[in-house]
Amino acid sequence: DNPYLAIIDDGGGMTKEEIQNAMTLGSERINKKNTKIELGHFGLGLKSASFSQCLTLIVASKKNNKINAMSYDLEKIQKKNSWIIDVLSEEEIKKLPEIEKLKKSKTGTIVIWKNFDKIKEETEEKTSKSSFSNSFISKIDMVKKHTELIFHRFYNEINIEFNGHKINKIDPFLEENKASQRGREDTITMDGEEIKVTPFVLPHENVLKEKDRKLLGNPKSIYDEQGFYIYRNRRLIIWGSWLNVNLRSEDSKLARVRVDIPIGLDSSWMLDVKKSSLKIPDKIKDMLKNSVNDSIARSKGEIRHPIKKAATTISPLWNKIKLTEGEVKYKINREDNKLYLLLTEMLDKNQIKVLNAYLDKLERFIPKDLMILDAADSISILNATEEIDEEKMIQEILNIISCKNCSHAAADLLINDLLKEQSYSAIAHRKEEILRRLKNDR
Repeated sequence: DNPYLAIIDDGGGMTKEEIQNAMTLGSERINKKNTKIELGHFGLGLKSASFSQCLTLIVASKKNNKINAMSYDLEKIQKKNSWIIDVLSEEEIKKLPEIEKLKKSKTGTIVIWKNFDKIKEETEEKTSKSSFSNSFISKIDMVKKHTELIFHRFYNEINIEFNGHKINKIDPFLEENKASQRGREDTITMDGEEIKVTPFVLPHENVLKEKDRKLLGNPKSIYDEQGFYIYRNRRLIIWGSWLNVNLRSEDSKLARVRVDIPIGLDSSWMLDVKKSSLKIPDKIKDMLKNSVNDSIARSKGEIRHPIKKAATTISPLWNKIKLTEGEVKYKINREDNKLYLLLTEMLDKNQIKVLNAYLDKLERFIPKDLMILDAADSISILNATEEIDEEKMIQEILNIISCKNCSHAAADLLINDLLKEQSYSAIAHRKEEILRRLKNDR
């Protein structure tokens, strides 16, 4: 009935005077110096962010073993036509949501939002409480994902939780993946400040495992996430854009360029008040192009490599047959695919006819129209990119050998043939283990 959002920290806390300064529009940076961890700058973030979402802003903070709190009520401010900051009494503070958490902490601060006018406006045509609740929960989920991305470089240093659960780890460069490529880090000096530039290339999307996709934040399309990732004091400001330095393309979809800028260059980069947009200074655009070109060149190579590899696969599952100029047909490989040949050896003539009838229907009713629509909508088709269950594949091979009931030498040859198949090539490196397990089973 009284929805609220509380942002709670166990930082140094504020005195009554410090809260008042923080609540002032364009607050003064009293006794504050620009540091490598400083994220604020203009003294507007707390207020502008809050008022963009709600009508009531409350800040309660504990320092020197005392809790003070103040609030803004925009409806009251509008009526009085004056920027009134209300100082909350001890009784009012006791009634604040989540205040017990602040009492238990040695120091810290709670920012509370109430009266969500924007969500109410969006759902005003729907009179049920559930519509507001659904919209509120949906936005909270968006905020969680946004926080995970924006502050992903703080994951190992600062514990950030949503409703008591730590946020997910995000890594837009998949740095822990051995298949990711990291180029040389360059340093650009501008106005006495250092800018760090590092090119990255993701592994081809066809080899990404489920854990990799989670680390990327499960993007709708890798294509949309290419470009610069610009950080101010390691806080992500801009991402997924080449900012007119390069054109977005299929060849560059795996390319990412990390740019770290210090706060001393805010004005040069035309950083806005929300710290959510900026412009690359003209005098360093050319310097950035080396890293951009490096990343894009590697991206092209990574994209073309698996295509070449697939073309040379021994015994693919599908064959591409060119009919006429501009017309092709894809057929399931029934000529030299070991799995198919093994199956036909186990079946009688009538059973083989039924099997082939089923495969004929699979070929005829390939959902190509749906695939084209999904591709147009940037929907990722995960059939060939799901995480490989190597143990399951090994067990499949052992089951096949068991069905054949062949000699050790014949089994060795059969395993060799199977591991050359497109179906099982991913576990070719575990051949010795398969042979050892086969021997133990026997």
